Amino acid sequence: MIRRLNKFKLDVSRILGGLTMGLLLVGVACGAAATATPPPTSAPTSGTPVVIGPTPTAALASTPAPNEPIVSTGKVIWMAPGWGSERFDVNFGGSAGNNHGKLWQGFLVATNDKVELLPGIATKWEISSDGRTWTFTIRDGVKFHDGTVLSTEDVWWTLMHYWGKDASGVALERSNYSTSQLVGRSTERVEQPAPNQVSITTKAFNADLSRYLSEDATDSWYGVMPKRPNVHDDTQEAAFDKNPIGAGRLKLVRHVPVELMAFERFDDYYYQPKNGLPEDRRVRFKFFDLRLVPEEATRVAAVRSGEADIAPVSLGSRKQVEAGAGRIVFGPEGQHLRAYFLGCWKTQFPCHDKRVRQALDLAIDKNLFREKLFGGPEVFEAKGWDIVTPSTVFYSPDLDPWPQDVGKARQLLAEAGYADGNGFGKVIINTYVSTAMPLLPESAQLAADFWRNVLNLDVEVKVGDESDLKKKALADELHGQMFWRDNNTARDTNFLTFYGTPEQGNRLHEDPELFALVQQANAIIDPAERKVAFNKVAKRLREESYQMGLGYFNLPYAVGPRVAAWEPWPMAYHPTNLQGITLK
Repeated sequence: MIRRLNKFKLDVSRILGGLTMGLLLVGVACGAAATATPPPTSAPTSGTPVVIGPTPTAALASTPAPNEPIVSTGKVIWMAPGWGSERFDVNFGGSAGNNHGKLWQGFLVATNDKVELLPGIATKWEISSDGRTWTFTIRDGVKFHDGTVLSTEDVWWTLMHYWGKDASGVALERSNYSTSQLVGRSTERVEQPAPNQVSITTKAFNADLSRYLSEDATDSWYGVMPKRPNVHDDTQEAAFDKNPIGAGRLKLVRHVPVELMAFERFDDYYYQPKNGLPEDRRVRFKFFDLRLVPEEATRVAAVRSGEADIAPVSLGSRKQVEAGAGRIVFGPEGQHLRAYFLGCWKTQFPCHDKRVRQALDLAIDKNLFREKLFGGPEVFEAKGWDIVTPSTVFYSPDLDPWPQDVGKARQLLAEAGYADGNGFGKVIINTYVSTAMPLLPESAQLAADFWRNVLNLDVEVKVGDESDLKKKALADELHGQMFWRDNNTARDTNFLTFYGTPEQGNRLHEDPELFALVQQANAIIDPAERKVAFNKVAKRLREESYQMGLGYFNLPYAVGPRVAAWEPWPMAYHPTNLQGITLK
């Protein structure tokens, strides 16, 4: 029997050894002041906390720092196909800002090549007995790029800014990023229970919140920022965009819009042994250029000529890259194909009928994405469902995509009243040129061809702007239409955005039973029980077919001959493991 929060006693070793979830949280303060003055310190109000985050040992903290690493005086040039709105605040930059946001920001929780959560700016974290209040102990000696010391007040201000409420408004009402809106709705307050601690209280336990505040393997970049006079202020936010200051391994020194973000090594980056950390994660080069180059052919030519060192490409460019003494490396499970109709709870749309949704899924031969479009299993695998891939903690093979079944697809469509496509109307697929996944519009066109040829449907593929389409999805402007997009993968997930939050603008249904199913699973703390529960939830959602099961990508990168060594970390679609780049 599933044990609920008020009955469960935390098993620390199982939390840390079994899953890397539930280690962090989000919060919203309920204060009325418009300025960024922290509330008086107070003790957590939700029970006696239990330490669940790893704490550096005394021996580790006192280990003398090794000799300074050898740092190349050269520059690494990374060419990206896009970086979104070029805002330096995740509330307004969204997931497309990951290409630059992960470079200059410092995070409460670090990760590694196994997608495990580790101490970062927070040395440890605790959870109250009811699972709602999380308390983070802030590391001493962390510095921002301007030389100032990161304080507990900076952490408090940052979390208030991302998700908090004060007299100037609610963050989720100002943000155009769906994750910020979701997290803002789930929180109650942010407090300082001690001079070196920040606590966050949420409306219900939600283990997936850990990845929102972690360094890698996520679609978010909620780094710690220096506090400003006001929690929410348009003028101050615009000024920050012109001079963004973080605590990451690189600091921004020049920004040429729609062209270049130039960074420099931050020698005082906190993740090094002198600050009690087990290794030195400062980069081994002096300069880093992030250049915006949308055209793949131009990126490939630059890598071949030595004008660039690393760039995401498609596998079709492999021969050209290797002919220039470069190579292709893969970021395992970096993205998945996400395809879904919006507003299907409205009866006027054909997708209101589950048989229609299932028919569209069954009409597609997912293996052709792999063999004919993306170049084989090195890049694309028809495994998993939605955000769930083989490395997700509750994955099982029976969540893999349905094989093509033309007869069944036609039968279901006829049973729904649309035999041979009659009366269905036009299917509109909205997509965009991805900043991470190659050939995204082409994959949408391939799906359209299946629906035309197998189901005799009238299908139109519209290629638009990524940020604009995501705003429209939140604003209910794409109801009755399909959104064909890329999305991050995750070791753990909660399904809250699309399936568990009735207030969410881009929710996929209005079924009270499904909302309750997802919310009940999110109330489980025990890792083993949670794994079982979410496997069942995923199977139920797969059956409902609001989203299709298509597959995931191992993202290919072209690496030039000047790079002696670099391996991207898994489940990430942005620059990662920069400390692992070694130049010849």
